Amino acid sequence: MSVDPDASVPCPVCGHPRCRFWRRLEDRFFQVTREAFPLYRCPECGLRFQRASEVADRIPGFYPPGYWWDPEEDPRGVEGLYREWVLRRDQLRFVLSAAAPDNGRRLLDIGCGSGTFLKLAREAGFRVKGLEASPDAGRAAEKILPGRVVVGDERELIRSGATFHVLTLFHVLEHLPRPLDYLRRIRRLLTEDGGLVIQVPNSDSIQAALLGARWYGLDCPRHIHNFTSRALIELLRRAGFRVRRVRHFSLRDNAAALVSSLFPFLDPMSGKVRLLRETKQARSLGLSAREAVYFGLLLLAQPLAAMEAALGRGATVTVFATAE
Repeated sequence: MSVDPDASVPCPVCGHPRCRFWRRLEDRFFQVTREAFPLYRCPECGLRFQRASEVADRIPGFYPPGYWWDPEEDPRGVEGLYREWVLRRDQLRFVLSAAAPDNGRRLLDIGCGSGTFLKLAREAGFRVKGLEASPDAGRAAEKILPGRVVVGDERELIRSGATFHVLTLFHVLEHLPRPLDYLRRIRRLLTEDGGLVIQVPNSDSIQAALLGARWYGLDCPRHIHNFTSRALIELLRRAGFRVRRVRHFSLRDNAAALVSSLFPFLDPMSGKVRLLRETKQARSLGLSAREAVYFGLLLLAQPLAAMEAALGRGATVTVFATAE
């Protein structure tokens, strides 16, 4: 993909007309391609992004087998128990603080993956539904919540007239080629008193500044748009939302991004993908040993992640917004 380093392109979030080439990035973690992808940086809102027109048709090929977690791959339940524990104390706690499930409020988890968050939200009192673009991930979610997962896109739900009190998008928006159009569409799925919860990596975090192209949160080429807090808030404003609450700490993701950036060979997800590619097996003693070391480092990194977030530059940004 050729790039003129002196050329400028418009920012897809704030519209600044002169975003410059930032750097080329390869697929450091999953190696689905050896290609280097050009990223641009907006001098106004700080967004780092690929040109969506150059990758939109290739997006499905960026996700290797094993990218989505399946509960059946963990028959002893250790990983599943950890996922539930951390999601309950992280994402679910934020959602409950912003939008309590009074009177059976309806929640749609967009990009629901294997359905763990959906399960926890239902247990907390929400009437839940999941939306998932990946058939593999959708099948995994169906095993947990039969009949509550739609595999496809948002248009089917919009056509049906469905509405929800809460929409959640955890690590979804950065994967989308046209996030502004997407947010404008899903606004039609919200009730008048509804709210939207979005979580994305924060490319203005301290660890992102220190680690540069090595930062896990960039995850090129799967992350097409790498948001700063300012870019995310501006995007929501342009889509017709008002941000009510912002958080920069994630128990699940901030420390994990730091450890995976510094020790990519220990990253559990990419390790599983490599193992599947090489042996067709999802588990091995070697992978389990590396995971044990990884989680030990994860515990050690939590205080650093908390300090980073306290300075307003944590590795993720989570917002609660309502339609204006």
